[in-house]
Amino acid sequence: MSQPRAPRKSRQNVFIIPFGLVGRIVGAVAVLALVALFVASGALARAAGGMVVADRATVAAHQAAAERDLERGYETATDQVKKARALKLAIGAAQADAIATKALADLATLRHSALFSLSQILGAGNDAAEAYAKSTEQALDAKRGQPQPSAAPVLLAPRLYAVVTRFDQLSTQISDQAVTDLTQSPSAPAVTPTPSVRPTPTPSPTR
Repeated sequence: MSQPRAPRKSRQNVFIIPFGLVGRIVGAVAVLALVALFVASGALARAAGGMVVADRATVAAHQAAAERDLERGYETATDQVKKARALKLAIGAAQADAIATKALADLATLRHSALFSLSQILGAGNDAAEAYAKSTEQALDAKRGQPQPSAAPVLLAPRLYAVVTRFDQLSTQISDQAVTDLTQSPSAPAVTPTPSVRPTPTPSPTR
């Protein structure tokens, strides 16, 4: 009598995945997760636009450096005008005072505008920027002539650098023009041309 056969065990499908493929899959998943994280935080969009978000300490350092640069240019321009006015000039005192007063007023207005723009670039609204410009002007004027502690050099952000550069250009133009006007020779009185009288030709005698 034959013995019953033992039931066959079902074979399970076994898939062998190369180790290198597993590593690539894991790496791809990690990259996708990082991209999703950057997109969610907005960092990828800022990087694509060439923008870098600085912390408060960095912003404060750039703001202070821009203020120092603006004040340095302002002092240079105003001192140039005042030194020219102190000279013994050929023009009258009233004319010299008018030239110097206008130049100094234009320089003060230019500095105010630069500080206003600086504050707006850093995110302030119109009212806050106006208040900042006024308070900073007063603070800078109060410190003028006093020894200031040396500060570490700061490479300004492009937009702040543009404000400082434009201020330097315009303030130099204002002060140079004022010096030119102050040191000019007094204008000579206009000479009224005398009408020339041509001699009347003598008629030739007729024969």
